[in-house]
Amino acid sequence: MEVQQMFENLRKEAECALCLETVNNPKTLPCLHSFCLECLEKRAGFARKQLQTKVKCPVCQTSLEIPEGDTFNNLPSSFRLKKLVELLALRDRSVRAQKCSDCDENNIASSYCFVCQNFLCTACFEAHQRLKITRGHRSVVIEKLQAPDVQEFINRPIMCSMQYHENQPLEFYCFECKIPICLKCSVVSHNRHAMTDTRKVAELQKMQMKDALEKVEALTVIYEREIKKQTEVIEKSRNEVMTAEKKMIGAVEECIHQLQKHESTMKVRFAEIYEAQQKYCKTRLENFDLFLTQLNSCVERGEGIVQRKISAEILQTHQAFIEHCEELLKARKPDIYKPSHVHYMVEQKGSILDRIVVSNTDPSLTLLEEEGQKEKTEKAEATFTIVTRDSAALQCYNEDDQIKVSISTPTGDQLQTEIKDTKNGKYTVTYTPQCVGQHRVEIQVNGQPLTGSPWFVQVIPRPYQFLFQFGSKGKEQGQFNRPFFITVSDKTSRIAVVDFDNKRTQIFSFDGKFLGERPFFFVFTGSNGEFFFLNDDNNQISLCAEDGKLIRNIDRRLFKTFTYIVCGTDGHLITCEKDDKTIKVLTSDWKHVLNSFSAPDCDAKPWCVVLHHKKFFVSYPKANRVMVFDGIILISAAALSHRKGCPL
Repeated sequence: MEVQQMFENLRKEAECALCLETVNNPKTLPCLHSFCLECLEKRAGFARKQLQTKVKCPVCQTSLEIPEGDTFNNLPSSFRLKKLVELLALRDRSVRAQKCSDCDENNIASSYCFVCQNFLCTACFEAHQRLKITRGHRSVVIEKLQAPDVQEFINRPIMCSMQYHENQPLEFYCFECKIPICLKCSVVSHNRHAMTDTRKVAELQKMQMKDALEKVEALTVIYEREIKKQTEVIEKSRNEVMTAEKKMIGAVEECIHQLQKHESTMKVRFAEIYEAQQKYCKTRLENFDLFLTQLNSCVERGEGIVQRKISAEILQTHQAFIEHCEELLKARKPDIYKPSHVHYMVEQKGSILDRIVVSNTDPSLTLLEEEGQKEKTEKAEATFTIVTRDSAALQCYNEDDQIKVSISTPTGDQLQTEIKDTKNGKYTVTYTPQCVGQHRVEIQVNGQPLTGSPWFVQVIPRPYQFLFQFGSKGKEQGQFNRPFFITVSDKTSRIAVVDFDNKRTQIFSFDGKFLGERPFFFVFTGSNGEFFFLNDDNNQISLCAEDGKLIRNIDRRLFKTFTYIVCGTDGHLITCEKDDKTIKVLTSDWKHVLNSFSAPDCDAKPWCVVLHHKKFFVSYPKANRVMVFDGIILISAAALSHRKGCPL
């Protein structure tokens, strides 16, 4: 490196960041940045006027308490910076330059002896060269310093700043005072203190500084990585903003296109209306012109005959003229054209229902909890949870987030959903599938689909489930001795059970609580109060209305093993089969079985069944129990054309 360039670099290093001049009386802050003492005190005075108690380093923004008296004179000075200032002052021949160390005339030093480590003025330098003892010393004129000389000059030993010790290097370190001292200081001021060689302590502290430096560098790497991540996040955010803006522009352009298309359509419509009115009006005018021509012609001819006063002509044309005039007078007058009034009604102005959502939520990291993808049951309420997360994959919440859930049935219909916002970043979605098959679940957060969306959820048929039972063997209230017939009123939801051997009918609430007794064989069935009667004489089953009026007869010979029959609200028939111990749901014509089920862990035969609010109440006399089943009819009569029937 050239000497000139080296001095430029050194001058830049010795520049005060506040005044942009070479530092004057430099003081070093705890962050190791140095500034002019005067600049620091000016900055402290300005801060005091602003009622502040701290100043910040203009380079790294580290805060520092303003000392008492607003002076930073007690702050240390950088040894290296002091050397740089001395070197630059010598080269510039400024008044701040180092004085000669050999004479008492305070001449500005012009050279330096690297052996004596003294500054010399011109006269002393010439004497230094003549003396035999110093003639061989390596002395250099400051203006002729070369790059190695500059480096050696900067690295020369640090001299003591105490009075009368100026020529003494700082060779020792005082552990108690924690400062480097010279030999004279060790005798005068630190004679009882623990001391050691400066280089030894410096080597130890150098290792400590390296360890601290490694830790800081490691932290620097972490922060650089975080800055890189933050930069990527900012870039991603910028792309999101641009994408959202592009989407908005597209939406607006589409609206403009639709409005322009609508404008063109309306213009064509207006033109058609105007053209139709003009055409109709023209036709009417032509009719008026034709009739007026006929009238004028008649008048003209009549006036001519009258004015000429020729008797023979009058007698000849009189009858025809009168008839022609009467025809014209009796003729239907052309309608006066009354054009329709044309208005333009604006029922709803073209508007864009849009909004800008600014949120910490990252749709790409928002997740759907597992239950949302499990198998679901028909007619059963199902739920899943959406958890919104930020770019760090942490659960977050923003009240402006827009959560949209679309669930499509196998036929393409939209299923109604309910979204509950728990105000903590979780959204519980509730829905009830109404049919079996694969349902499509699509979720959007702030207009963006979740990763993996759409999902597909398989809905399976809902099985009948045993719910509860009531009753036991005995004669007390709520007990049975061969319960045979059972039915439930749709109007009161009460259950009537015929207790055969106890010769009574007991009434229970819908949940099985005993309410009272009724006469033997007091039963009701169906939502409209129908009754079934068995006629052994003619092998007929008669279905009668509440008032006893016959609804229809069913040939009993079509089946043999049933013990009880009831009519469902949808027209289906339900029977208890004693041979296979099942309850069967039949079509209204008894030709096909829609469904069948039996009691779990029970060998007794069912005797009586009632369907109420999609629950089956079945009596088992030998088990002295009434069992309740929950479910729906899985196959409709209309669907039987797609499967084999089960005739009885």
